[in-house]
Amino acid sequence: MALSAERQWKNLYEDIKKDKQEALRRLQELQLEVNSMKHQMEETVVICEERVNEERMRLMTAEERPQAAMTRARDYMVEQEKDVVHWRRKFSQLAALANGAIDDIPRMLREVDTVTFRDPSREVQTFLDHYKWLVEQMKILIARVRD
Repeated sequence: MALSAERQWKNLYEDIKKDKQEALRRLQELQLEVNSMKHQMEETVVICEERVNEERMRLMTAEERPQAAMTRARDYMVEQEKDVVHWRRKFSQLAALANGAIDDIPRMLREVDTVTFRDPSREVQTFLDHYKWLVEQMKILIARVRD
């Protein structure tokens, strides 16, 4: 009797497991269908918007068309002016950072040179020598740009 009940529970479990797998498979299929329909609807909306804009342009009078073009051009110019202001600000910030580095690095190297190291490692000495060389190259480059 106990064996029969256990078998019934096992069969019931297997049936539920199969039903669950089937439901998940069907859910995935439905999700794909929904995604496909969503994509089709989005395409339809884009096509309809394009048709509405084309119809609007067709119905515009000869006076309205240039006015609409002027409005679009003004809007574009406003956006471009905003971009110019943004990039000028970013360039100024970058220039300030570069100028600070140009001022600070040579001073910091002079300060390091005044400190007496007891047998600095080869790597540290190589790093300092490279930085000194880099500062000299920057000075040469700046002098060329100024001339």
